[in-house]
Amino acid sequence: MPALLIDPPPGEYPSPIQTCRNQNQAWATTLARNEQEIDQLLVLLAELPNDSDRTLQPYTVDYAQVFDQLKVRIHRLRTDVVCSGAGCSSPTPPAACPDVRFVPPGTGNSLISSVSAEYSRAKERCDAFLSGLMMLNLI
Repeated sequence: MPALLIDPPPGEYPSPIQTCRNQNQAWATTLARNEQEIDQLLVLLAELPNDSDRTLQPYTVDYAQVFDQLKVRIHRLRTDVVCSGAGCSSPTPPAACPDVRFVPPGTGNSLISSVSAEYSRAKERCDAFLSGLMMLNLI
């Protein structure tokens, strides 16, 4: 049976550890989703027909490099910022997260937001490029 999220009774707020752990879990989910989408875009870019028009190849290489760099940054964030220790996913919050990389939400938010925004911009540009190719019947 799936767990239900229940708002705390009025006047009661989740502990800072619980809030921080929830935030880190949300960051981990966002980063994993971004990385999956990047993998899909990289596969799509690799499958583009480069033989038909050599002028497309520099664009596909550029997009692939941008997405590869974003994957590296995402990996670093997951390693250096997002709490991944066993204490961070336990059902009851410990007195303090045992993972030394457990960062306060304010610090991690700006880092995660920056990478997510950069990913969104790169994805928009790549989507426009791919849409243009489709409109020209090149793919």
